[in-house]
Amino acid sequence: MSLERVTITIPSETLDAAKAAAEREGLSVSAWLSRAAERAAKIEAGLAAAEEAMADLDPPTPEEQAWVDAIMEDVTCTAHSDEQVRGAA
Repeated sequence: MSLERVTITIPSETLDAAKAAAEREGLSVSAWLSRAAERAAKIEAGLAAAEEAMADLDPPTPEEQAWVDAIMEDVTCTAHSDEQVRGAA
């Protein structure tokens, strides 16, 4: 893997948060930002692939959409509950 030096401009608050996160994880800011960019790029690629796949499908029926909505509600409520439990500990 080759490395390239780049200059970026980001808000001071974002840089401060990145520095703190990198320090917590024992990484350089450069390594932390590189990892974050790689993760973001993978997410974007996955979203683009999903969008492309969905373009070939008919829209969901109301029943199918309700099923998806119920699952997403369950997942997000569980995630919020977990965060609240960890925050209270």
